[in-house]
Amino acid sequence: MENPFLVGVKIYLRPIEAEDAKFLSKGENDPAVREALFLALPISLISEQEKVEQYIKSKDAIVLIIVEKETNQPVGQTAFFRIDYISRSAIFYLAILDPVHWSKGFGSEATKLMVDYAFKTLNLNRIQLHVCAENAPAIKIYERIGFNKEGVLRQAMFRNGNYVDFWVMGILKSDWLKHF
Repeated sequence: MENPFLVGVKIYLRPIEAEDAKFLSKGENDPAVREALFLALPISLISEQEKVEQYIKSKDAIVLIIVEKETNQPVGQTAFFRIDYISRSAIFYLAILDPVHWSKGFGSEATKLMVDYAFKTLNLNRIQLHVCAENAPAIKIYERIGFNKEGVLRQAMFRNGNYVDFWVMGILKSDWLKHF
């Protein structure tokens, strides 16, 4: 393991580094990943490098790389954005950036590690996320961790000629304490 921050069974999470830009841009340009993440524009290595630099300097974001323990290879990215230390809330983000690694439990494990970290270490009270209403596997993961559907953003995104709804899901520390 290289610079592990949070360690699970199959994966570990480590801080994002400048050299991750190549992995991230390759993943975000993959057609299946682009479709899943609703990314419409090409992402150059230079623009990804700039984004990574902003993440590293950010005071209101924690961005981590998901690494498969067995191979020590990065498989995705997870983050808390718009961390508000007064309201004790954040926006959760997760992306497995290679379809080969989908449905292997990495997303579930990363979500649990992040939620535990948010409530046990950061002392957050609320985490929310947005998920495509058609993404049943992700919704199942989030519900299993303890997230609840709080609302619908009707026709929030455009993909393949259609507008699709997004769900707003959230978990409170009190919800999490009931689960774990």
